[in-house]
Amino acid sequence: MLIIFIMCVAGQTSGHTHLQMVQVVRDIVTRHVTPGHTLIVSYNTPAHTLLESRNAPAHALCFSAGQNTNMIGCLRFFIDLPSTEDMAQLIMEEFNKMEAWSLLSFDAKHDCKMLPSSSKYEGYVLLSSCQDHEDVVKDIGHQVKKLRNNWEWNPQAKFVILVTEVHANAKLLAEDISAELWTSRVVNSVVLIPALDTHLATGTAHTLDAYICFPYQPTVQCSRVKDVVLQDRWILDSRNRSHFLHTSLFPQKIPNDLHGCPFTVSTFPVPPFIMRNNTTEVDPENIIYDKGLEIQILTELAKSTNSSLKFRETPPGHEYWGIDLGNGTWNGVTGEIARSYADIGIGDIWYRCHLVKEIECLRPHLIDRGRWYVPCSRSYPRWTSLTRVFKLSLWLGFVTGYVTISFTMWKVVKITNNISIQAAQNQAYASLAKCLLNFWGIVLEESASNNPPNVAVVRALFLAWVLYCWAINTVYKAYLTSFLIDPGLQHQLASEDAILNSGIEYGVGTHALGITPWLGERRYRHIKYFDHLESVVDRVANGKLAFLGSVFLMEYLIAVKYMDADGRPRICDIKDDLAAGIATIYVPKGFPFKGRYDKVLSSLAQAGLVNFWWENLMYEVALEKAGDSNLLPGEYVALRMEHMQSAFYFLFLGYALSVMSFLVELSCQYRKEHKIKWIKVNRN
Repeated sequence: MLIIFIMCVAGQTSGHTHLQMVQVVRDIVTRHVTPGHTLIVSYNTPAHTLLESRNAPAHALCFSAGQNTNMIGCLRFFIDLPSTEDMAQLIMEEFNKMEAWSLLSFDAKHDCKMLPSSSKYEGYVLLSSCQDHEDVVKDIGHQVKKLRNNWEWNPQAKFVILVTEVHANAKLLAEDISAELWTSRVVNSVVLIPALDTHLATGTAHTLDAYICFPYQPTVQCSRVKDVVLQDRWILDSRNRSHFLHTSLFPQKIPNDLHGCPFTVSTFPVPPFIMRNNTTEVDPENIIYDKGLEIQILTELAKSTNSSLKFRETPPGHEYWGIDLGNGTWNGVTGEIARSYADIGIGDIWYRCHLVKEIECLRPHLIDRGRWYVPCSRSYPRWTSLTRVFKLSLWLGFVTGYVTISFTMWKVVKITNNISIQAAQNQAYASLAKCLLNFWGIVLEESASNNPPNVAVVRALFLAWVLYCWAINTVYKAYLTSFLIDPGLQHQLASEDAILNSGIEYGVGTHALGITPWLGERRYRHIKYFDHLESVVDRVANGKLAFLGSVFLMEYLIAVKYMDADGRPRICDIKDDLAAGIATIYVPKGFPFKGRYDKVLSSLAQAGLVNFWWENLMYEVALEKAGDSNLLPGEYVALRMEHMQSAFYFLFLGYALSVMSFLVELSCQYRKEHKIKWIKVNRN
């Protein structure tokens, strides 16, 4: 009976303490959570519990049987006391009476998804009834992890952590809980733990201690959250009134000056955004990027908080920007920010915060576009200059006219000789072969027979051919000189349809998988995805690939590496934007400096500094490229052997035909002589 009496008294005392806890939570939420917003009450139902009766909840009273034994005895008794789940129910009922917030109850044991809410999640109440120190920390961490799986997760909300059991070292427990919350970027949190010492000067009362942490304070510890402060205490005074000693449990915790505390940056070399000077020594243990458009932006952000930058190693694997590996897991910079390995992620990253729950995007600093880049038109081979002056139809007409006029001349001379009384003195046009040779000499502006037949028709025909060849030669030589100097450009791909129908290989970077879903349509069924950008751009310059790339990135690469001595690019773009994206900076969800950095980015954009830095960067590239050029562009170009290569090609072709004709002639002469000898021998 004595044991039962003691247990009942303890139960009544515990029940009074739980009612005080409900009152404390109500007081904090009433003072610090804006009415009309959504409030989350989270708890974790134990997997193995001793509670068997839902109508009469049971509590387990555990005690050590002795210091030298490991036997633990547990005595169960049934009294009307709230469990962790029922504690959450009591809190929900208390808030329902007030009708000030939208309420959601969340059991971390189940993988339930919160429905979208029209109001912002501004308050979280997390309950834990574990008795062991490590179990409490794991329990709170598990609840936060489950809450983070929802899109509505708001780490900038007010967090009330209520530990229902008394712990010997409450401050150490509060430190570990605050450190666990900081891994999820939760700053505005208060940890409530029942106090061991309940004797106050005004009387005896049950109290709750409220612990809070101050990240970056003192600045020597930077972002390490380990020290907590006993900010306030809930007391029950002699007049039976319960209240906090002070007023605010959520003061300003983030300082304006970080005194050089470092921010970890996840990035990789991607000119012109992230670069290092050529004079900068490469140290694997101390990576430094000190040049580039986004490095300048990042430097201004660091100045606004007086912080430093610490760059992580290049993300492993081939995909630096990050792609979805399945089950919400990302690699690259996106994955490192989602897992809070780094504080800031940069590298010409397009907005994809709508795809990853664990990250947030700062204010965009660039509006980028995606275009098709194809090989620029190449010059025609110079050896084709002799034939490219006229089209094929004109060449066929010229040959036809040449044969026709030669044949006509031969026939006219033949008819004239037949009807003439006097024999013709000049036999230069008496055969078709002679007419062809003489008229070809006129084409080449060589002298023909100086005494054509003194017949009006013959001489008129001869004069017509001379005038025709004079006109053709004048036009031909004028254009031939131009083509020898500048042979012109071949046909270039000018549209997306031309790319898809040309048979050329076309592709895009793997980082575009999550932000360009339309590339999965049947129209682009042959598209390829590439990891290494530099090798891909080389293939485009060599005429083997069409690539869908970022305008800013490709413009810089073309200006640096793919310009000829005359300032003409080897890679050209199709002036149709297929995609538009905003370049931004990734931070973990709940990053405490997001609002401040957004203001700095807005100021940079309004002042035009981002565009100014980009123009300066491209101007420096143009100057460096001009200094490396061996041939300056100009209006006049000196003729060299390469300009005359077509003439030599045809010269060698003429020599080859002459040699072949000579050999054929020798062969025919030899056969003729051999045949004559054979006939003479047979006659004899």
